[in-house]
Amino acid sequence: MSFLQHYKSGNLVLPSALLFHYKDIFSSTEDFLVWQFFYLQNTTKMEEIATSQIAAAVGKTVAQVNRCVSNLISQELLAMKTIELDGESEVIFDATLALKKLDDLLEESKQDKSLSNADNGNVLKALVEDFERELGRLLSPFELEDLQKTVADDKTDPDLVRAALREAVFNGKTNWNYIQAILRNWRREGITTLRQVEERRQEREEANPANVTVSDDFLSAMNLWSDSDAR
Repeated sequence: MSFLQHYKSGNLVLPSALLFHYKDIFSSTEDFLVWQFFYLQNTTKMEEIATSQIAAAVGKTVAQVNRCVSNLISQELLAMKTIELDGESEVIFDATLALKKLDDLLEESKQDKSLSNADNGNVLKALVEDFERELGRLLSPFELEDLQKTVADDKTDPDLVRAALREAVFNGKTNWNYIQAILRNWRREGITTLRQVEERRQEREEANPANVTVSDDFLSAMNLWSDSDAR
């Protein structure tokens, strides 16, 4: 049941979700505070509350309260209706529009979370496929759970996990503990992206030129130079 439905069914309690999301709905604390007076009027048998009463209660001027009311109406959080009773006009404020906006906000958040979970599921599926292809075997339930935790809970970049996998395969140590050790070392060194891994590898190669692979053309040129010296 939505908050608006709760209200219509007689539940007069201010939703706790509104307190935690008021900055997402109201443009200022003052607007939120003024809105609560009209919500109080809607949910009790209290007669019409004058803006002068609200101003006195919150320590604001009438002009400031009226400005808040205008803000609430323009943001569609408060509706002002004029009704005729026994030949007299009476202004009624409807504060339930804010509850409708709260319901819409929470529903949108729920949908975004569902989409995010779906995206995470696709990312994890692709990562598992990469692991099983590189390792040449199916992952165990423990490895699947740990891999999911690494990506979802630890917020590790999936590309970084793939880089650790490639390094483990290159070193001939294709077990999950070794891959986790690589990731821990990278985190300890502040490496959190694939680009940083590549930069680190490049720095290591520059520091150890003996490990740098040279082209066949370069080796041929060196041989010709050696032959020339011999003559």
